[in-house]
Amino acid sequence: MSGTPPQNALRFHPQPLFLFAFMTRFLMLALLGLTFTLSASATENTAKKPQQTLPKWEIGLGPGLIDYPDYPGSKERNTLLLLPFPYITYRGEHFQIDQREVKKPLFHVGRWELDLSLAGSIPVSSKDNRLRNGMDDLDAAVELGPVVRYPLWQDRLNTLQFELPIRAVIASDFRSIHQEGWISAPGLHYAYRRQFNQSQRVKFSAGISANFATDTYHHYVYGVDAADATASRPAYEGKSGFSGLTYLLGLNWHLGDYWLGAFYKLNDLNGSVYEDSPLLETTRSETFGLALTWNFYVSKETVKGLD
Repeated sequence: MSGTPPQNALRFHPQPLFLFAFMTRFLMLALLGLTFTLSASATENTAKKPQQTLPKWEIGLGPGLIDYPDYPGSKERNTLLLLPFPYITYRGEHFQIDQREVKKPLFHVGRWELDLSLAGSIPVSSKDNRLRNGMDDLDAAVELGPVVRYPLWQDRLNTLQFELPIRAVIASDFRSIHQEGWISAPGLHYAYRRQFNQSQRVKFSAGISANFATDTYHHYVYGVDAADATASRPAYEGKSGFSGLTYLLGLNWHLGDYWLGAFYKLNDLNGSVYEDSPLLETTRSETFGLALTWNFYVSKETVKGLD
């Protein structure tokens, strides 16, 4: 990060009341739903839902491509050709790794599941972005926190699931660590799965989520301090609240020793609380990626689950 280290480095600030109010309302609904679920589970058929037989480990390498904006709302884009792109999947009892996240299951109550989830974001050099030129960089960040999951529907291997992640954003330029608020993205995720045999299977996924964040995070990405203000970039204070909608499509195709993966993500920023930020150029932000790997190691040990 350029310039003076941020004042909130190595500090974890209390966040505005909106997040706690949101959490309180969700937990009340969750408790009502949990009561209903536990009551219904006593009389419902206890037969297990269909599952796939999957390798515990899969490791591969191959070419990958990702095209993304500097940050949601920026018109300046980046294209990365990843050689090699690593494919790593682990389906353990105590934690799992896939293309979306690293997660650790904490506990199940009825059909409710609570996991610890880890995701991340790519750094942005402000000197290479026209609107951010002269401002601090956006550092690489880790997003860590709990995720509540609830299966709404399953037909054979096809599923519809509700997810509520709440993650702390911890950024670093590898010289200092600073906490940059909290984000949440409650949403619905659908998956269509077809397994032809042990080594050939396909999964199509689609999702929609509503995004929220604290003022600390919104100011980190979209705020302009007085010291960074110019004639064309007025000072701007980030606010807590709605961050926009995210739509996601994905393909996960295993064919023998090869894996083909692709995704498309659209962020619709209309109505976001930072829509009037001088750093926002567009309310439509797209990211897509494609990878093809040769999986040179597939474990003989298998587990039951869903890809």
